[in-house]
Amino acid sequence: MAFGFGGVSYPQAAGRIGRAALLTGAAILFPSMAMAQDVPAGAEAQAAADNANVADNSGEIVVTALKRDTRLQDTPIAISAVGGDSLQRGGTTSFTDLTRNAPSLRVVDGGPGNRRVILRGVTAAGEPTVGVYYDESPVSGSVGTTSDAAGSTPDFRLFDVERAEVLRGPQGTLYGSGSMGGTVRIIYEKPKADRLEAAMAGSLSAVQSGGVGGSVDAMINVPIVEDVVALRVVGDYNQFAGYVDNSYYHRNNINDGNSYGGRALLRITPTDALTVDFAAYYEKVATNSPRWIAETGQRYVTDGRSESGNYDKNQIYSGTLNYDFGPVALTAVSTYFRRDRTVVSDVSDTFNGRDNAAGCKRYHLANARACSPTELADYLDETNRILFSSLYQPQFVKNWTNELRLSSTGNGPFNWTVGVFSEDRKTEVRSTLLTADPRSGLLQPFVDENIFYDRTINDHLKQKAAFAELSYKFFDKLTLTAGARYYDFDKTVGGRVDKGQEHYVSKVTPFQEAESKEDGFVYKFNASYEINPDYMVYVQASQGFRPGGVNQVIGLPAALAAYSSDSLWNYEVGVKTHPLAGVYFNLTGYRIDWDNLQVSGRTSGTGSVFGLISNAGAARIEGVEAELSATPLAGFSLSANLGYTNARLSEDQVSEVVVATGRKGDRLAFVPRWNASGSAEYTWGISDTLDGIIRADAAYVGSSYSTLSQLDVYRRKVDAYELVNARIGLQAADSGWNAFLFVNNVFNAAAVNSRSSSSNTGGKTTVFSAPPRTFGISLLKRFR
Repeated sequence: MAFGFGGVSYPQAAGRIGRAALLTGAAILFPSMAMAQDVPAGAEAQAAADNANVADNSGEIVVTALKRDTRLQDTPIAISAVGGDSLQRGGTTSFTDLTRNAPSLRVVDGGPGNRRVILRGVTAAGEPTVGVYYDESPVSGSVGTTSDAAGSTPDFRLFDVERAEVLRGPQGTLYGSGSMGGTVRIIYEKPKADRLEAAMAGSLSAVQSGGVGGSVDAMINVPIVEDVVALRVVGDYNQFAGYVDNSYYHRNNINDGNSYGGRALLRITPTDALTVDFAAYYEKVATNSPRWIAETGQRYVTDGRSESGNYDKNQIYSGTLNYDFGPVALTAVSTYFRRDRTVVSDVSDTFNGRDNAAGCKRYHLANARACSPTELADYLDETNRILFSSLYQPQFVKNWTNELRLSSTGNGPFNWTVGVFSEDRKTEVRSTLLTADPRSGLLQPFVDENIFYDRTINDHLKQKAAFAELSYKFFDKLTLTAGARYYDFDKTVGGRVDKGQEHYVSKVTPFQEAESKEDGFVYKFNASYEINPDYMVYVQASQGFRPGGVNQVIGLPAALAAYSSDSLWNYEVGVKTHPLAGVYFNLTGYRIDWDNLQVSGRTSGTGSVFGLISNAGAARIEGVEAELSATPLAGFSLSANLGYTNARLSEDQVSEVVVATGRKGDRLAFVPRWNASGSAEYTWGISDTLDGIIRADAAYVGSSYSTLSQLDVYRRKVDAYELVNARIGLQAADSGWNAFLFVNNVFNAAAVNSRSSSSNTGGKTTVFSAPPRTFGISLLKRFR
């Protein structure tokens, strides 16, 4: 079980300056990227020569970011991609690890199922600002109790992956709402009808001063009808090692847990032109929260008095049809996503200091007079019970999406993609205040006598869209692209309060419902010029948006209930180069103008903790991204990336209906100015059948703040950190197996990615961080 959370201003580790210099040097020498390219006619020989110099075949990864096959170096957008073999060798098991592979990508990690994905500093409460896709299927967070679906991105395990793509900058025309900052795509390996193959992987690890963890992954690919039908099944089990201790109950490693799941993929190819894919994905997570409390004065220690955790089941069912008509390809995708989740958050500290006569006067009688002895006794009885309590919030998401598109397939100058899209998302959240046993912190049975607050919210989003993107290449050098998307959505929110709570200024309220509708267009314009096959420059103006909606706070005045969509324009210029064999260098500069921001606020009233969203203010984000990958020697590869992001409000967050805390010049929350990462990998032959391999990954993340305003009493600084992982091992020369010894967080840094505070924590500081130094061994065996 997990208790409390906290943020601590972690001590400066000895040698930090030296490590920072080392990381900065790595960023300058090896800024990273993934090279993806579909090889056009006549270029095979050069591509093969390049491929011989690239350790992980990154020079030949094919990306589908434009919803048609293109080479990364020929794709005139800011995109990073990395192949599945490279992900496996680097120990990547979650999309959160992709921050090592793409500049300007940040994940505010609150543990499995509680992750906020940020690209280019575009982050705010409300709908997601980054789209996350597994194959063709988008996944969605739950709107929770604060309409903030962005903060709970679901996570499927990364094993048997073909590649990962990170599209930086708004992708509104092709990927629609929720891709304001960009899109993250995980593309899994597909069934192969011409071979029987399998793979197994396992790991065992131990956290310093913590517990033991481990994982098992397995895959089998079975041809059912040779060259026509194949089935690929993947399974996984993961045991999380605990490392957070609870000082109130004197318990250690309370944030343990596990996950398990897998996927089944069926591919049918009755003809060379037709491919039909059916897929089912499943992932279940049960884990106690890894948050700790700064005010304890110790790393990884909480003094929480009640349970905290995430219990999450995610399912995806999809069907995809691809038909090649020759010059035109048809793609039809239908996806049903189901998420059942229970979020448990210790809120005991909310009620600290309220168990007295002054508290009775303030919260029970709204300062009208002093409480009588009888009133005081009743008040104290209730308040003393919720001094040990958690928000217990069962919720579900059901999201059905459909897309039908046509794309050109030829090598001619004119290329295009057109399509239609629909979404029907239903969410229900029940939020209760459930008491815990004061002797253990364990939640008491979920029955009426232990529930001291009960609210239910229903949220229904319906969306339809049509999109088109057209490009034409002039003189074999200049390509002009234009895209547009029309969207139309309506959102209906209803709810009721079955049991009020005086500390929340909430009363029993019958079911109420409100609706919000909106439509509009977003656009994209791009011009790229191919100086020669190794150098390309492009400029782009692209737009992104998120749906608005209706706040869940029951009884909220009409002026505050609805909020509109917010949108932004991104202007960028980029250079993609291949100056030497085995060397790739890309550079991008951008500016984002973000208007009508969706702002997170609170309802008024003594002790109120209900979050709402409104529109106020604007932001400007300016940044630079650099990526470099090089293979200076056979078997020796270097890669890294560097990002600079200056994200600030350009207007005060003041509107006709809300005055929020942010003022012009304030930095956006959880957006560091600098981030850099690098990796070095060396493989050498030990014998004809055996290779040795050594690898190091390093990352630097600059400091940021948890809220906008410098005057906000809940504002907390998130300190900069450096994180270094190292691996050494053996592998078969034919890649049939490998074995690694690894150390993650080599220097045992308190790598804090989130520090925050609120009225729900009683002003205490909660912290989420990477685990302490972790030792382990991993094994992989392929059967072909």
